[in-house]
Amino acid sequence: MANIFQMLAKLASSNTGENVELKGDHSGALLVSHSMPKYSDLTRRGNGWTIKTATAFAPDAAEPAVTARLELFNNSSSAQPLVMVIKDLFAFQLLATAATQTYAIWAMVTTQKVAPTNTALVMASLSGKTSITTVGGGPILSAIDTTVIANGWRPYGAVQAWGTAAATPGNAWSADVDGGLIVPPGCSFCMTIAGSLATASTFRCGVTFYLEPMKLATV
Repeated sequence: MANIFQMLAKLASSNTGENVELKGDHSGALLVSHSMPKYSDLTRRGNGWTIKTATAFAPDAAEPAVTARLELFNNSSSAQPLVMVIKDLFAFQLLATAATQTYAIWAMVTTQKVAPTNTALVMASLSGKTSITTVGGGPILSAIDTTVIANGWRPYGAVQAWGTAAATPGNAWSADVDGGLIVPPGCSFCMTIAGSLATASTFRCGVTFYLEPMKLATV
């Protein structure tokens, strides 16, 4: 155990140059405290990106099945495999209609599949790096309105209700995933919006993620 504590002490002091004292609780568990907000270190490394659809789409009026309004394919190479760690999902209602309506964000991760045709959406950095437009052959391919095989569609976040304001934007929300979805190489992240009205309303949707080297467990 002494070797473990020495190693932890060395890691803890590496950022400040000062030694820190390690303490445990009454059961022997190590007491730790985050010095920075959650995701600070992931963002600091420059691997955080956000991407959204560029054109508006009509929501589904049923549980999603085979259509993804936004698909992101992990096209990272076998020489440098990366996984997409999903941070959050978001949507914006660009056009409403004069009727009470409710909507939810739905998402899933596919099994390994054929890469979609790239749509050239813009990936914006979370740490001030220059934005990247996805291209064929790049590590991430973006596509819209693709046909996919359902692999566990489910809603994320709270259902959003919207009043009777007609032809006006304003309903926007996000759903934290906090790494609950991980997209391996050769797989896709898919999302859509589903709700009570499929006509006279339009949305844009997007996702925030980190591209990280990570070895996934195999069954």
